[in-house]
Formats: sequence, C-alpha cells, structure tokens
Amino acid sequence: MKRESMRIAARPAFSNESTNPYNSLLYRAVSSAGPVVREHQYSMLPWECDVLHLHWPEFDVVPRSLRPLDVLKKLFVWTWLLLARAMGVKIVWTAHNTFGHDLKPSRFNLFLWKRFLSILDGVIFLSEESQAVIRAAYPSVRRLPSALIKHGHYGPWIDGVRATAEAPPPDVAQTLARLDEAFVLLNFGQMRAYKNVDALMRQFSTLDDPDIRLLIAGSVPDAAYRLELEALAAADHRIVLLPQHLDDASLVACLDRADLVVLPYRKILNSGSALMALSVGKHVVVPAIGSMRALQRDVGADALTLFEGPFDADVLRAAIDRVRSSHVTPPDLGAYEWPYLGAQTARFYRDLVGRA
Repeated sequence: MKRESMRIAARPAFSNESTNPYNSLLYRAVSSAGPVVREHQYSMLPWECDVLHLHWPEFDVVPRSLRPLDVLKKLFVWTWLLLARAMGVKIVWTAHNTFGHDLKPSRFNLFLWKRFLSILDGVIFLSEESQAVIRAAYPSVRRLPSALIKHGHYGPWIDGVRATAEAPPPDVAQTLARLDEAFVLLNFGQMRAYKNVDALMRQFSTLDDPDIRLLIAGSVPDAAYRLELEALAAADHRIVLLPQHLDDASLVACLDRADLVVLPYRKILNSGSALMALSVGKHVVVPAIGSMRALQRDVGADALTLFEGPFDADVLRAAIDRVRSSHVTPPDLGAYEWPYLGAQTARFYRDLVGRA
C-alpha cells in the first residue's frame, strides 16, 4: 500500500512489545492501512508529527511525587505538549482507564489530568461502556471528536511466539510439569492490589477439591503485596506462585496449560488480559463491570463467566463445574481483528487532520 505523508507519533508504539503486545499489533495494522507510525519521544521536535497518539498519558503529565526532578520532567512534557498543540499537532488519547491505577487521585493530580483532557483533539474509546463511564467522569470529553475502536485480540502475537518454538526457562518448565494432570486455574500478569489476586487465593483455599491447582504467574511490584501473596501460597500446597516477569514463551506456556483463567478485578474498565486469555480459547471469569459485558456480547455468552457483587468461592466452583462439564464455547473474536481496527484508527487520524 502507498505510504501517506501523514506522520503519526505514538506513545507507546513498539517499545512495550515485551510487556504488552497490544500497541505493536495496533500500529502494524495502522501502518498497513497507510499512515507512517513512529515511536514518540519527548526529545523529538513537536513539528515532526501531525498526530500524537497517547495511551497512558497520566504517567507523562502527572508527577508521581513532588521531588524537583520529577516535577521538572513533567514541566518539560507539558511545555512540549502545549507547543505541539499551538503548532497544529492533533493530540489523541485512547481511553484505557479513567485514571492511572497506581496514581493517587489527589486534587492536584486530578487538576493536571483534567487540564490534559482540555488540550485533546480526539479520543478513542474501547467500548460503549467505557465511553459512558469516561464521559460521565469528565464531561468536557463529550465535545471531542471520538471513535469507538475495540482492543484487538492477541492471536497474531501468540502465533508468532509459538512459531519460534522457544521453550520457557527451566524454572517455569519445571513448575508447569509439577502440575501433572490437575485442573489448573490461572491468574497472570503484573500483580497489583486492584486485581484482587489475594481474594482469589483466599477463596480458592476454601474449595476442598484435591485435584485443582491455582497458578499465579507474574511480577509483583509492591514488596508488601508480594509477601502477602507468598504467605497465602505457603498456606495451601495447591497454590503455585510464580512471582516474576514472564518472558513470551513462559506466558504462552502458562496460558496453554490453564483450564480456566480467573481475573477477579476489584475495579476495571478494559482488560487486555481477558482478551489475551480468550485469544488462546480459554474460558475466562471476570466481574460484570466496565467493558466486560460488551466483551461477552461480542465473543459469546458461553465464552465468559461474569459475576455480580463480591468475588467468592461459589463463583469459582460454578466456573470450574462449567468448564469440566463442557458447558462453554470457543470465543468468537471476529470483532477484534486487527486489519479492521487498524483501518478504523487510520480513518480517525485522517478525519482529525482534515478538520485542521
């Protein structure tokens, strides 16, 4: 396809592929639809792009602390953004969350965040539910040009990992081998308090089935939370804890070994982890909040188990029985194919630049 002169800078575009392939999958699809996409750095000149597409800008514009160096870095970012906008660069935000999970929602932080929203030229929502939530939280967003473009599935990335035929490291391979023929529940990804992993471990331990295992796989950034998870795992031999960053081969191996994926978030708007599990055909348990109802509508009622209210052992028991009795169906991921989503995104860029 002929390349367009329109220049897109995205943050992140390809730099986070080892931790979240979503962005690289998106921008390869966008590039296939015409526009040239490059990784954005604040060291580049503002006039070197026509569109700046940001995904988690709260970490760019809101300081994590009031230490002078942190504040100076944010001042530089703000100067860059305001200069870029003054020169006609279109600033786009994909609304993954209403606000950063790990940022304190203080008055000062929320002031900066709302100020950032006021300089946007467009916003991309991942579902109708997230659109409603974010517009309700920030009424100023309603006036912006917007598009509803779903979070694509991870099938192409998973196929690429499998094509390399790399085995996971010995410690991961040995851990998976110890699971034998057990029915395995999996929770994966970076372990943070909002993901409710501790509650999953506690509720799992109340089940009296000796033939089930719970595999918790992923890094734990908070030291105190890691100690809590380690104590819960030590109290139940059926819980297997892998508190480390998983390379690509290890992550896919864990997903392949799982019989059921359980993601009992305390709060969530959109979930890449749920889509990753669905991308390998796993049945997924998630709360009926955020965009999870829309996800179920798209992929099929029997591909997901949604639960209302607090997470408890009854939710686990019902989901285990459902999978064991084969009362589940493979997900239909047709609405999450990248060529279509990339073309939608490219069209949104063109419309924004055309409004200039």
